[in-house]
Amino acid sequence: MSAAGILLEFTSSPFKKADGMANLADCKETAEKCGFEFGVQLHNTASAREIARLIACGVKLSAHAPLLARHAINLGAAEFEPARRLIDDNCRRFREVGIARTVFHGFTMTDLPVPMFGAGRPYDECMQQIFRPELSLDGKSRICSDFTHTEEFKLRLERVRERLAYIRCRYPDILWCLENDFPAYGSANMFPEDALYLDHPICLDSSHLWTTAHIFDRDFHIEAKKYLDSGKVEMAHIHASVYTDSVPKAEWSDGHLPLHTPNSMDLPRFIRACRTAGVRHYVLEIIRGNRSDILTFAEMWNQ
Repeated sequence: MSAAGILLEFTSSPFKKADGMANLADCKETAEKCGFEFGVQLHNTASAREIARLIACGVKLSAHAPLLARHAINLGAAEFEPARRLIDDNCRRFREVGIARTVFHGFTMTDLPVPMFGAGRPYDECMQQIFRPELSLDGKSRICSDFTHTEEFKLRLERVRERLAYIRCRYPDILWCLENDFPAYGSANMFPEDALYLDHPICLDSSHLWTTAHIFDRDFHIEAKKYLDSGKVEMAHIHASVYTDSVPKAEWSDGHLPLHTPNSMDLPRFIRACRTAGVRHYVLEIIRGNRSDILTFAEMWNQ
């Protein structure tokens, strides 16, 4: 199938080292030779220096919000004002540099500030500050239980729905996609039925869904189809996960590995389903990515 009109981005992480700009040029050339439009998605862990460097090189940009923030956006918290300020600040930055598409994790089961990891702040160290053992799979693991039947979840879900409507109304020129969550530390946007109730554009993350499907005994490809059949998926994060049922559920982690990594996900089938559903924006969210990931994606795209 033709790649014309398809935006293929890399997360910004592979371009922050000394050879980053050479890697960027190589990736751009490779993507365009494969027929894709190339871009970079500024990751929410990117430093001001990294962001300025990518803006200066003139590559097409989107963002994984919030940028340059100490805390994440949580639309499920009792108070909306901290999230609203972050959204306003990011939209101001986006408009200054011409960013019109962004993705974020926006629904956590806490009223506490959710610390942003990165810049030397490890993910688990940050997220332990909001850990609630009663929402854990076993009371100790960071992996979530299914708390979506609780009154607290339902209350927070309504808040998220209302606040997403505010974002769409306040910033009609900027697409804010809500990403399905990796099910850890009370991250609550786990299931398609709840995400679709929010009636908002979606970023579908392959390895997050792979984990959720396994933890809650669902079928990965059936769950993906539920998202995709809705017509709400505007963006897809593509990366591989090595986890299988040989690993206890409480010990699962995320993916973010190259697409050629041996795995059980059947990523060509997942990408084919996204393609058939009309998804036109893909992000290779691979921490140490390079041109080989683009070539692998192109091979899967054409299967």
